[in-house]
Amino acid sequence: MRIIVLSVAQYKEKDGIVKALTPEGVLSFTVKGLYDPKSKNVALKNQMTIAEVDSTDGRYRYPLIKSSTIIHSPMLGGGGLLYYAAIALLEESTAKLLQEEEQGMLFKHLEAAIPTLYDSDHIWMTSLIYLANIFKATGHEFEVNKCVICGEKRDIRAFSFKEGGFICGKCIKPGMEDDLSKDQKLLLRDAFRFPDYAHMSEYLDRGNAVAILYKFRDFILDSYGASLNSLNSIVEIKE
Repeated sequence: MRIIVLSVAQYKEKDGIVKALTPEGVLSFTVKGLYDPKSKNVALKNQMTIAEVDSTDGRYRYPLIKSSTIIHSPMLGGGGLLYYAAIALLEESTAKLLQEEEQGMLFKHLEAAIPTLYDSDHIWMTSLIYLANIFKATGHEFEVNKCVICGEKRDIRAFSFKEGGFICGKCIKPGMEDDLSKDQKLLLRDAFRFPDYAHMSEYLDRGNAVAILYKFRDFILDSYGASLNSLNSIVEIKE
């Protein structure tokens, strides 16, 4: 079974309980010797590690992982501050913005997003796409192809989280924010439309990505009541 480590808790002296995302949803596993530096499963201590595991039911509360093969672990590479902030964003947004049953919907997204972040060119786009998919999974399906009010595809002036998408010049009202540039609006559209985490938008640069992430941060605080420390970090890092 393929798993993505969400969290780890120590059990007894050297054993651990690994909570993981799987194709079947969120499951917990017992790992003998997890806190022994010589353990063959020691990499499972790292959140967002992707592994293939063999488990068995036994006398423990949770299935026992007998063996594991690491597919990708964020801690096995030498990424910079921006890379680790983006990994933290995947972990924190999954934990804080999704109910456990919703987390299962994001398995394939996390499985694709985690290794993609290792290529520094993809960090901004991957972060935007993953947050956009969290919004979709939690019922926020924003209209990014036309005006959400009248359906007009031309003269798009603003993006309104409250209204649910793009707003055209005819439908824009006082108080609706019109502070994203044309390229930023197009990058926002791409973040919601791209299914492939390795896809690069022609409108992507740090400035455009940060402008949208600030919008996402405000929306997350207003709609989920959550503040993501990792999101604050990623917009402040100057790499």
